[in-house]
Amino acid sequence: MLRPPSPVLYVQEKKTAVAGIFGDRHFFDAASFSDIRAARVAVAVPNPQAQPPASRRALLLRYHRLLSSARNDTCAFDETLYITWHDAFRPHLKHTAASLRLEKAAIVFNVGAAASRIAATVSRATEEGVRAACGEFQRAAGAFRAVGEMMEEEEATTVDMSSHASAMLERLMLAQAQECCFERALDAGKSQTVCSKVARQAALYYEEAYAALVAPPLQNHFERSWISHIQLKAALFNAEACYRYTIELHGKTEIGEEISRLQVGIKALVDAKRTARGAPGPLYDYAFRLEQDMNKNMETAKEENFRVYLFRIPAAESLASLPSASLVRSASLSEILNPKTENTTQSP
Repeated sequence: MLRPPSPVLYVQEKKTAVAGIFGDRHFFDAASFSDIRAARVAVAVPNPQAQPPASRRALLLRYHRLLSSARNDTCAFDETLYITWHDAFRPHLKHTAASLRLEKAAIVFNVGAAASRIAATVSRATEEGVRAACGEFQRAAGAFRAVGEMMEEEEATTVDMSSHASAMLERLMLAQAQECCFERALDAGKSQTVCSKVARQAALYYEEAYAALVAPPLQNHFERSWISHIQLKAALFNAEACYRYTIELHGKTEIGEEISRLQVGIKALVDAKRTARGAPGPLYDYAFRLEQDMNKNMETAKEENFRVYLFRIPAAESLASLPSASLVRSASLSEILNPKTENTTQSP
């Protein structure tokens, strides 16, 4: 049974004030200095989320390109040219430094945030929409990975730009891109084995993101709704992997393993629904419908096993891990900053 696309997460942009950090044109030695200054003013709006995400990305990419063409290095500003950026998830926290590396990394972070917002607003009711969302999530993943690499040499930063947060956000974006691949596989009528592998990999990405969220230093930094959302998504896709895999098992008359794996998947759903508080309602609806489908198949399998096969039901701990297949990757920084993408939504 096909289910409607589930909700996804996107990242809010970091905010900054319109500071006078470019008061000295000699620092950049660029004929287009006034363009650089105007581009930063356009980037530093009080509420970037009020602008369409594609327009925001175009502004950010243009500013980054102007900045890099004027001074393509990671040197420190003069000590009087400090710049401040706020944490995207805890805006009351901020980091101030005289660093061109910080400025560029913050812009790349916001490019990733804009890509994630584009992906989240695309309708995934069509194949074209699913492909577009998948591509944008991969661009977002690459941007967040690049931020972590760019900030490795900085002495301090806000939590959202730390290596831990960058790795978690990359994993989350890859999970959502892989989820799009799962939706495409279902719509294309791929085999249950293929769908199971794709779902299992989505679960693995979500599990990695969740593990990072509930451990220091990210613990308590993100909203509870984010943690519950990712926790429930991990359980959903583990259950989807079990469900699809057991359909193939039933066709092979491997009823004992089918029952055991269905029990594992159902338990994961039940446990996640009980502990994941604050996730979007449609996710709980998705979990409820999936649990219904799995219980229906398990009742059928149990009845057949009782009446015909009498197979032994293997213990859950004896089952091998389900196979997985990743169909996504983090985009490279050159792909992310390509000016040809300023006014387009990318698909993989």
